[in-house]
Amino acid sequence: MPDEANVADCPCRSNPVAVSVVVPVYNRSRELRRLLSALVAQAFPRNVELLICDDGSTDDLAAIVAEFEQRSRFRLVHLRQSNRGAGAARNLGLAHARGAIVAFTDSDCEPDANWLAELVRPLRDPCVGIVGGQVDYRTARHLSGRCVNFLMSSTLGAAGARDPRSAVHMKYYPRAGNLAVRRDLANKVGGFPTPAHGEDLEFSHKIMQLGVRAEFAASATVVHNEQRRWHQVAREAFSKGAARVRLARRHGMHEVLHALPALLCVYLAVLCGLGVARPDLMPWCAIPAFLYAAVLGVLSLQGAFAIGDARAAMLVPFYAVTIHVGYGLGYLWAWPRAIVTSFFPNAIWREAKRHVSPAPPEASPVGRRATRT
Repeated sequence: MPDEANVADCPCRSNPVAVSVVVPVYNRSRELRRLLSALVAQAFPRNVELLICDDGSTDDLAAIVAEFEQRSRFRLVHLRQSNRGAGAARNLGLAHARGAIVAFTDSDCEPDANWLAELVRPLRDPCVGIVGGQVDYRTARHLSGRCVNFLMSSTLGAAGARDPRSAVHMKYYPRAGNLAVRRDLANKVGGFPTPAHGEDLEFSHKIMQLGVRAEFAASATVVHNEQRRWHQVAREAFSKGAARVRLARRHGMHEVLHALPALLCVYLAVLCGLGVARPDLMPWCAIPAFLYAAVLGVLSLQGAFAIGDARAAMLVPFYAVTIHVGYGLGYLWAWPRAIVTSFFPNAIWREAKRHVSPAPPEASPVGRRATRT
């Protein structure tokens, strides 16, 4: 296995790199093959390097990378670390990136042929420091993923979390599945923090706090081919709700919209209690529930038309309730814990040190390197 010196002696080191593309991956051989097919076909005229950051996978990713080295006109590097999470894997790529601009996407994404060119275009403006692109759901391979990603981009589903063009949306932060940033700024903020959820929002917030502008590039499109079972959607929503509390406490990243799912959970709990204790009040107290049902009906129709599949009319409201209630429960669970931790910083349930942004990780490059540029 070559060591770090071998990498430094690679002939392509002498050639300038315009953009480094970082991809964290863990046990996704099939998805990585599709992603690499899209990356090596990028219509980008300048020098690019592709950094595949293996987060301790047990399948043979090195063989896939070696296969694509022969097809790629870009430099292709396979880096490996022990299993430490996507944030740490992105930091591994950031530590080895040589481009002035670093782009990030995920292993279950398929970028459009013009993705990279469109994503870095806004960075021609020196006032722009970070750019996010569009996550497309309409052509994704799995219906569950199409439904979840539709909800994350819609106003009623998740307040336009991934698409600031929504009529009503929360403050936009570029997300790591489709993101480009100036490398010097990324290093200045210490890379990505390492919690499993919300780390890309925190990263984007820190970049924006440096006084640069964030832009949304609607023409920089990736298709997110995620496939989620119900319990995975619920667990992730819970974790994101808890992560929002962490972001609020640390950086003030909180809006009224973030509290609405928690209010929904409190309302549903109170409604159930009234159904037992005061059933005579139920007709009046159930009015908000009927309004929420109407929102789900609108989402059902929107999802069916946007996704182009009649089955989405049933799945979209189902996943919407799962996301709203899961997020709200995570939010409600995290706030008491956060308050107790504030008053008793030495409590056994205090926040782990791993939540602090780590220093650049050690390198463990593997496999062959392409000398094409």
